[in-house]
Amino acid sequence: MSGVPTILIEHSTLFREGLGKLLARTGFIVTATVASADEIDGEISPEPELMILGTGESDSGLEKNIRRLRERFPNSRLVVLADQYNSDQVHTAFRMSARGYLMKTINCSTLIKSLELVMLGESIFPSAILTRMADEHGLDIEIEDEIAVEEPPILHSSRSLSAREMQILQCLVRGQSNKMIARNLDIVEATVKVHIKAILRKIHVQNRTQAAIWAVNRLDPPPAILDGHSAMDAHGSAFKLTRVHMAP
Repeated sequence: MSGVPTILIEHSTLFREGLGKLLARTGFIVTATVASADEIDGEISPEPELMILGTGESDSGLEKNIRRLRERFPNSRLVVLADQYNSDQVHTAFRMSARGYLMKTINCSTLIKSLELVMLGESIFPSAILTRMADEHGLDIEIEDEIAVEEPPILHSSRSLSAREMQILQCLVRGQSNKMIARNLDIVEATVKVHIKAILRKIHVQNRTQAAIWAVNRLDPPPAILDGHSAMDAHGSAFKLTRVHMAP
């Protein structure tokens, strides 16, 4: 995997160009930039794995744009970038299965980290916004458990991993199950489990998600898909994810 095909939907040409140049230095490959979902015309190849949708505080077309994008690219992950907090927009984005709602004031490194986590399967919403949204709209947000994914201090490098372990680690980054890894590498599933345990021990992490995030920060290629749902405080370099359930 050479990069994550990405499309940008944002009314500001300047913002689109700036974000496109920022993403060009990362593992996200911008394949199309448009002002609105209505402007997407013809085939886009490769089909985007990530869609970044910009919106303003008074943007009344957010739901329409999300719906059009969902119809066109049902398997792509969607992140909303907002000018400023709007509880109605957060609710709309969450309800329509967007994978993130972030402020345009976010710093560059945190934005990239957030997008990487989205591609690892996390749904990234600032926890403070979810709390305010629950208070303002009387929504039921139930915290199920917390996943600490702040990167632990690691004194060693990937050189301690074998070639096979490196292969399997890259498969984890792409979100593959043990069965998929076994089939792709032509080994039995039990062997995959043994290698994963060794990887976790060598890089001093607790689970597959932490291992994938560790790899994102150190290895190429960039991340792909891993299932999960969470909210996060997207301010600063440390990430604490909280699994949540929102009642309709």
